[in-house]
Amino acid sequence: MLASLGAGAVVLAAGDDPPARLSVGWDGSEGRPSCAYDASTRSVAVRLLVTGGERHDVVTVTVSAYADENTSDQVGSRTRDVRVDGTGRQRVALTIGVARPPHVDEDGEAACRLAVQD
Repeated sequence: MLASLGAGAVVLAAGDDPPARLSVGWDGSEGRPSCAYDASTRSVAVRLLVTGGERHDVVTVTVSAYADENTSDQVGSRTRDVRVDGTGRQRVALTIGVARPPHVDEDGEAACRLAVQD
């Protein structure tokens, strides 16, 4: 699965308590890719899952789509701030406009990379 590259995790401090682990990763499954190319809109639909964190905070996620499976020829990118509210799970959807089609594997997963910054 190409989209599994670069899943991120950051640690946020929560007062005097031990830091809570905040995790940002892909939210795909078999038959439902995390990064899926739509030729009719020339875009990549992205599904992310944010879990953890014990305080209100903002995490910045950047997802980039690539024309090759080695993720060296970028065709589009999108950055979004995500507000984290507590310890639950939050699904995040992004759409990346692309200059040309990304690489798509036999499972329908587009070549994408995730970067996370707190």
